[in-house]
Amino acid sequence: MHYDDVILRWAKIATVLFTAMAVVADIFGVLISQFVAYCWADVFDTPRVIALTVVFYLGTLGGYTVLIPLFLLLTNMSRDKVFDRANTRLMTIITIALIAIAVDCAAGGFIWNGAWILGIVASFMALIVLSIRVVFGKAIAMKEELDLTI
Repeated sequence: MHYDDVILRWAKIATVLFTAMAVVADIFGVLISQFVAYCWADVFDTPRVIALTVVFYLGTLGGYTVLIPLFLLLTNMSRDKVFDRANTRLMTIITIALIAIAVDCAAGGFIWNGAWILGIVASFMALIVLSIRVVFGKAIAMKEELDLTI
């Protein structure tokens, strides 16, 4: 077992745990969004509480859209399939999902200021994933060019 295999295994376990946490959050989503509305956002009117609940559930949907491709990406890497176009497609999906989460949080920011911070974090994560995706794309192009010269 290589060092990288251990990291990939723990990353996959963490991804499964985060997915399980998202499922639990979905089950208790109404209670969680009400808690955020009442205790953190000082929002007590029904339309804005419902809006925060919708933002919450759209955010968890985006979370699944990040976690599932991430698990597939880690699975590919554990099979030594690293610099592959399938991985760059998965990173593109993750980036788009993170941008969607940022937009969702920006909408929630008009009700609760804490959502702005979550949107900024999602935007920053999208930038990081996009940057890594570009590096992978460049490595794939260089690999394909190198394969043609041999």
